[in-house]
Amino acid sequence: MFVRPCWQPTSPQDALSIIEQHPWALLVSNGVDGPLATNLPLLIEKSKSDQLSGEPHTKSQAPLVLVGHLARANEHSRSLANSTAPFLAIFEGPWSYVTASWYPGRDMPSTYYYTAIHCYGTIELQDEPALDSSLEVLTQQMESRYPDGWRTDEIPRTEITRRFAGIVGFRMHVAKLEAKFKLGQDEPLRDALAVADALETRETPDAQALAALIRKHNFARSQ
Repeated sequence: MFVRPCWQPTSPQDALSIIEQHPWALLVSNGVDGPLATNLPLLIEKSKSDQLSGEPHTKSQAPLVLVGHLARANEHSRSLANSTAPFLAIFEGPWSYVTASWYPGRDMPSTYYYTAIHCYGTIELQDEPALDSSLEVLTQQMESRYPDGWRTDEIPRTEITRRFAGIVGFRMHVAKLEAKFKLGQDEPLRDALAVADALETRETPDAQALAALIRKHNFARSQ
């Protein structure tokens, strides 16, 4: 991924936060007849102590591992154990089209501000107990966003286990992570901050989050 030095995140944790807050990813690998790509949720694997404390994964901890699963009927699942080339997981954080009308001088072309994370790594297949555990973690994490979220114990256990035969679970050991936070750092400071001002007038969570990232990643600039 093309990343200018000024587009690097302010800390490694910024990149991990994007993955944690935006786990809907695109998994890409080489297939016999061309690229294979699947949209799916990928979660950062946490240690037992992290799970108990509720603390996010940090760069200083164990190497980054992503956990996910595919439908066994998906052609992509058959390449998980057979591919010798690295897999690529793409995460997209907050983004927005930036109209030139937001710039004070209206003197630059329109563009996009966005955040993106690319993770490259190898795949390890899960056995059934590990798949069971990771699906429970996924369910709890996703359902925690709802006031009266659903729990797997609300249905017979067999309604969970009978689906295992149709699922392939995996762990992705990340060897390289690239992060791009294109937030106006290469533009005049007044223009970047004007974009943040404009986004803050919009009430969507992503617009608010992007505005906060713009301010954070341009904070140390003097002009």
